[in-house]
Amino acid sequence: MTVEELQAELDRLGVPRSFYAINGHLSSDTHILEWVHTYWQYFYFDEKGNANDCRKFEQEADACEYLLQKLKTEMKYCRPPKEKKGP
Repeated sequence: MTVEELQAELDRLGVPRSFYAINGHLSSDTHILEWVHTYWQYFYFDEKGNANDCRKFEQEADACEYLLQKLKTEMKYCRPPKEKKGP
């Protein structure tokens, strides 16, 4: 999986872009995936500015799969309930 494919899958799953950044700017309470010279790096940037759960990946596909799984898990707990139709 490439970052482009990851972005498409996250959009398909309805993951808000505010939950993550891929090679972008830091924002609190955000999952970050970035290319750092010779490797991919993942971390969660918390509200106090700390980098948590830092991981390094040699392969883009491994980094993308890791972020995908993290966000799928988060969506289980953060997705608003679907509105019921009818009475």
